[in-house]
Amino acid sequence: MTETLSTENGRTVLRMRRELRHPVDKVWRAITEPAQLAGWFPAAVELDLRLDGPITFTFEEDPGAPIDEESRGVIRAFEPPRLIEYTWGTEVLRWELVPTADGCTLHLTATHDDRPGSASFTSGWLLCFDALEKVVGGSAVPEKDYAVLHEHFVKVYGLDEGAVREDGGVRFERQLVRPKELVWQLLAGAATATMGTLPPAGFVAKGVEAGPVTEVAEPERLTYSWPRGEVSWTLRDGNGGARLVLIQTGPASDYLEAWHDLIEALAAELVTRDAS
Repeated sequence: MTETLSTENGRTVLRMRRELRHPVDKVWRAITEPAQLAGWFPAAVELDLRLDGPITFTFEEDPGAPIDEESRGVIRAFEPPRLIEYTWGTEVLRWELVPTADGCTLHLTATHDDRPGSASFTSGWLLCFDALEKVVGGSAVPEKDYAVLHEHFVKVYGLDEGAVREDGGVRFERQLVRPKELVWQLLAGAATATMGTLPPAGFVAKGVEAGPVTEVAEPERLTYSWPRGEVSWTLRDGNGGARLVLIQTGPASDYLEAWHDLIEALAAELVTRDAS
């Protein structure tokens, strides 16, 4: 495994590398020229290839979106044909090419603030690297399943672990691989979440004494009481699927393992479900 995740200066740093059987000059064109980037990069790119040159990123599904700070960047390091580093919103992407006897090694260092999303980023870049292989004329690469890759890196990076909060409560933030509508459907089952009634069983970890629902906004939020506080489920759109945040307030550290088991069983079930 060549993928590593660390925390440096308060930010999350993802490092990846790919051995390529192609010369540096050829790969350099693929990572810097818009026409070739279009064949593998996750967004359409327009850039001024110079130090401090501006960059814009747009997505095919939303080509008319306004160019805001999250879709802008600037080139911070530029040493052709070996190094280019630029920002993409608050993210920093550093691409380095090192010659080898058989071609070159591509190094990617991605610095960002969304640690729970790191498995999504890793899986996405791996699929992009496969597409890059084709752009530079490599042999066909077997297709990988994004959801399976994602769940692999969740475990490798320890992103399935919850945390005990300062107030004694527990918190999980978990990127999932399917939309929030499907996640809600699996959690609720045949039941309906209704104010003043007990929550559907799928929203309750083993051993938690659930009280009545105090807030519900399907498929985004469900809150219910328990004897020492409340439990809140929040689902929002994330990278590649729903982002789940679960919080149980009050002295709740005893339930950390139960919540972990419930969420991981949900995540495993989602991998088997069609995204549509």
